[in-house]
Amino acid sequence: MPHLPGGGAQQIVALRELLEAVLANDGLMTATVTDGGGQERSLGDALKPLSSAGFVQRTDRDHVEVTDEAQAWLESADDAALLAIFHRHIRYMGEVLDVLQNGPHSMRDLMEAAHHQYDLAWTTLDQARRRVTWLSCMGAAEYRTATLVEITERGKALLAGLVLDGPPSVELLASQPLDRKDPPPAIADLLAGLTPTTLAVRHSVLGYVPRGSGESDIVQALQALVNAASPSTTKADLQAFAERQFRVSEASFGPTLTTLTKSGFIEQTALNVFEPTPAARAWLETVDPLDLALMMHTRYLFVLEIIPMLREYDRAPDLARAAVEYYGLKRPDVGGVRTRLQILKAAGLIVERANARYQATPLGERVASEFLLQAPRDEVESSGRNEPDLSGEPDQPSAIRLARDIGRDLVAAGTDSDNPTRLEETTVRAFQFLGFESRHVGGGGKTDVLATVENTDLKPVRIIVDAKSARSGSVNEGAVSFDTLREHQTQHRADHVVLIGPGFDSGRIRTRAEQNDVSLITTVELARDLARHAGTPLSAHYYLGLITGKDDDRRELEARGPPPSVERTCWLRSSLCLRRKRATQTR
Repeated sequence: MPHLPGGGAQQIVALRELLEAVLANDGLMTATVTDGGGQERSLGDALKPLSSAGFVQRTDRDHVEVTDEAQAWLESADDAALLAIFHRHIRYMGEVLDVLQNGPHSMRDLMEAAHHQYDLAWTTLDQARRRVTWLSCMGAAEYRTATLVEITERGKALLAGLVLDGPPSVELLASQPLDRKDPPPAIADLLAGLTPTTLAVRHSVLGYVPRGSGESDIVQALQALVNAASPSTTKADLQAFAERQFRVSEASFGPTLTTLTKSGFIEQTALNVFEPTPAARAWLETVDPLDLALMMHTRYLFVLEIIPMLREYDRAPDLARAAVEYYGLKRPDVGGVRTRLQILKAAGLIVERANARYQATPLGERVASEFLLQAPRDEVESSGRNEPDLSGEPDQPSAIRLARDIGRDLVAAGTDSDNPTRLEETTVRAFQFLGFESRHVGGGGKTDVLATVENTDLKPVRIIVDAKSARSGSVNEGAVSFDTLREHQTQHRADHVVLIGPGFDSGRIRTRAEQNDVSLITTVELARDLARHAGTPLSAHYYLGLITGKDDDRRELEARGPPPSVERTCWLRSSLCLRRKRATQTR
């Protein structure tokens, strides 16, 4: 809730003078104005308290304009119009009057009502005081005693003109066109590559995106950062831009860079050199927020999935809890959900029908029906119960089931030497499940798989993976070129090299792998770690203990979670394992 200089009783006067200054200076953000307290400052600085209140909107980087609804209030000087603007854009404004209808309240009473009825977890009385100050300026509320506030007759009349919590839905069919352009080929390729497995292993946390002091929204901020990296940039230059444009500190730039790379917006092409990915370049050309939303859907959990979920949950806190219950997020992330909602709203896929309450648009319904979405957990589990379980194993939670499926594919692909890319692609899925940023490279002169993970210092660690299948179940020395692995490591500036296969001869291959700092991981070992992760999820950096090949690192990883049970690991070996287990049970 904004609070303008000049004192509580002068809030409306200060607001009017500030909006008139916008008009007088054609919205130039660098123009000098005098605020309500008599201090000279830039127009942009003076407008910061109003950044999300519905009175001004940006037209370009250096200019703003008064919104139509604010212009109508300026012309009418009607308190009802002013209250309607606040009520439409700021939560718990008109609702304060509704609470006061039940009798006089103290500021603490109003703060507790905000928490229990509207999920506003304030820790001080400041926000409640600010709302009462504005309502007092409108004559809608007044102090009955030194500590108790009550609604006035004027306030009751103003409240009668508001819709609390918004209508059940807003009719959008008549005015919303359904025509939309197909996404650019680079983004369409990402969408075409989605599978139920890749959807389930997307990132859950969006990460840090700087937005200055509220001058930029999430779409504008991402566009500015990606554009700054085009056609290419050094890490130092990108950091300087972020500091200049968004006042990002040196400590905050690392998380910013991680978000940009993790989101698929930029990629490293040389030492400390970055450039936009093909998909990001395509988005820069269209400048369409819908293309941004589609890109984010390919990288993060619970993006387009929000659209059908709005039929049951229309507020960020409820959606955050639903994301945990139905889509596998580890904790309710209200801030992350709000960022997703901002992107979907900018793309025209949802609309805010009331204060922080959303519904899908016809375009949103269409997009959600055209592209592959992750199935909610209750649908996955109910569909699993409708199908006979041919393995004889009990029904399991979806994460364990997914680990089981990838593990089976790993073990089978390890001996499928007629189809070597099968093991490469399954290895990508396995590392993605463990939380690595992983992609299939393949082809002549290139590594099979490139995986990246942040260590405990939030620095990226690169791993190249060579996947070798062997019909015999054991990879011998002749199948591996350690010189080529060293070349791949140099080419990709990798920190670690991993060789994955169904098993490895006990002779020279193990000795040469140790001499060349190459970690050997069998498909059964990797599958066992998938089962461990499904039962006891860990942060991805812990699985560097699997990569380094050091016994101490491996022991630390194993100490972080219990080993997978016999029931979870039996499927890693073969059908013979299952038969042996059943034979043991019958004795």
